Amino acid sequence: MADLVYYGWFGWVARPMIALLHALHAVIGNYGIAILLLTVLVRGAMFPISRKQALSSQKMQVLQPEMKAIAEKYKNEPEKRTKATQELWRKHDYNPMGGCLLVFIQIPIFMGLYRSLATDVELRQAPLFSSAIRWCSNLAAPDMLYDWSKLLPSFLTAPEGYLGPYLNLFPLATIGLFLWQQHLFMPPAVDEQSRIQQQTMKYMMFFMALMFFKVPCGLCLYFIASSLWGIAERLVISPKPAGATAGGKRVIDV
Repeated sequence: MADLVYYGWFGWVARPMIALLHALHAVIGNYGIAILLLTVLVRGAMFPISRKQALSSQKMQVLQPEMKAIAEKYKNEPEKRTKATQELWRKHDYNPMGGCLLVFIQIPIFMGLYRSLATDVELRQAPLFSSAIRWCSNLAAPDMLYDWSKLLPSFLTAPEGYLGPYLNLFPLATIGLFLWQQHLFMPPAVDEQSRIQQQTMKYMMFFMALMFFKVPCGLCLYFIASSLWGIAERLVISPKPAGATAGGKRVIDV
């Protein structure tokens, strides 16, 4: 049976994740709680890496106004602009590739966790609370909070429609948390171009909401738990305000 399930490129991570999920379920007896614990274990193990990534991102936010000033000063002198930017990074011990490298390290772990939850047949008909409650009675399917098939046009609520016959709560909570993260941690726009990019990302979230609306609630549990961990992590390790000074000079303390 294991040979029939396709895990994609990250099968080498997904298989141990599935084994750990089943081990947690054997102890707890509930796949919903097992998914939450598995997410916490993975995010906890990745904390040293995600902490460095968060600090690198926040340092970039602090340096953005100075980088913008350099870009305006040397608008027509690319070589001087590059040299001044590199000198600024060197002065504040900032490596722009460090954050990217950390992201690439985390991608196989999180994609493996995603694939393990997306393909695990044991989640089929596994309830979050009880099989006597229809809501979240199948972690391999949407949570199906409310049947709204009589309230909306049939082309939307048909099983093959964009929304389906049920209002699903977990995908909305997932997108809401994504928007909250974006609001809390996106660097302030320093020019019109970055402002347009941020607005575009917000609009894309609404398209993501359509894509997520019929995602299995077991996967949504993972996204919700992971997002809450990420928000708490960023709030805990936030550096000193960018305006902090010492001896009349700006201090970037991360």
